[in-house]
Amino acid sequence: MNIMIAGASGGIGNYLTKQFDVGGNLLYLTYNSSRDKVFPVTKAQSIIHKCDFSNSKDVECVFSQITALDILINVMGHVENNLIKKMNEGEWDRVISSNLKTVFLSCKSGVSKIVDNGHIINISSVLGNTGMIGATNYVAAKGAVEAFTKSFALECLLNRRIFVNAIALGYFKIGLGLKLKENISKMILEKIPLKEFGEPEEIMKAVNYIISSKYMVGQILHINGGLMR
Repeated sequence: MNIMIAGASGGIGNYLTKQFDVGGNLLYLTYNSSRDKVFPVTKAQSIIHKCDFSNSKDVECVFSQITALDILINVMGHVENNLIKKMNEGEWDRVISSNLKTVFLSCKSGVSKIVDNGHIINISSVLGNTGMIGATNYVAAKGAVEAFTKSFALECLLNRRIFVNAIALGYFKIGLGLKLKENISKMILEKIPLKEFGEPEEIMKAVNYIISSKYMVGQILHINGGLMR
């Protein structure tokens, strides 16, 4: 399969890269800040691009070098937490751009490269549904990604069979879940019915479930240990 992981240098992107690192796959991996964090693929053929997915010219350039994709997974984004009364315009704009505009530009340029019966998966967050004090910019972006996914999924069926869905993740033992302060982690664990952060393997199970389906359209698959029901 030809697979692009947009945001391969982050925790989740890096993990997904490792899971798809099997013979026969061709991986297109993108990073924005540090190439050193991109997993050195040893089995699959890989092509690594530096790309700022909030920059339309960067995105168009990357996709112009790709002939066809079976799967596109959008994992870009970052957080800059602050209370609204203290949040400056830059903090708002950067988080909206890195979490929402990136998905828009990736889907806009990437959809023409997806083969029939191919898949686009956008990675979202449980916070887009539950909200969180001090993360309104991130929450707004992820909530918008889910709304975008539902509408874009319909557009992708107008003349083609391309399946667009999203995975809304709770807290996992990977990526941002490893960077939380101890007191924040304890507070979150108290709210999760399973009383634990998720194992990364659960993310890949969700990805595999989506790409095995040819009838799932515009759905948001929630994996959060019961944090949101």
